[in-house]
Amino acid sequence: MSEARGRDGVRGDVDAGGRDPQPEMPVSLKPEHVGISVKDLEASVLWYREMLGFSVDKVVDVPDDVGRVALLSQGDFRVELFEIPGAASLPDDRRFPDRDLRTHGIKHMAYAVPDVAALMARLKSRGVETAWDVTVHDGFTVAFVRDNSGNLVELVERPELW
Repeated sequence: MSEARGRDGVRGDVDAGGRDPQPEMPVSLKPEHVGISVKDLEASVLWYREMLGFSVDKVVDVPDDVGRVALLSQGDFRVELFEIPGAASLPDDRRFPDRDLRTHGIKHMAYAVPDVAALMARLKSRGVETAWDVTVHDGFTVAFVRDNSGNLVELVERPELW
């Protein structure tokens, strides 16, 4: 085991192959859901249903009249959409993948798809806003679109998952 420093200066142990070893106390985790703040709950539910094939599990009120939440699912993954009256709009820099990296916080949600180019063609024909068109990044074919509230959605081609 040796100590290495990544490009960002973060130190960590690596094995002889340059890989990060397993943590001493592994934690069993599986993605469960992502929460997204949206301007218009009904419009966002429609967008996720029509553009990405999600189904609505339920819509509930947030206690104390704070707002409403819609729980959507696509396979084993769920999206929780929040509509909170008076919430601030998404800042313009958060709408672009390269500029969004300059702000701390969650950057986007990513979905594995069998064919990015085919899905992008379908989404474009339906008027979905493209943030980053189909390209190869780090060996994967990817693209970014914006949902109807401007949130970034990454599509990653992973045909081996189907």
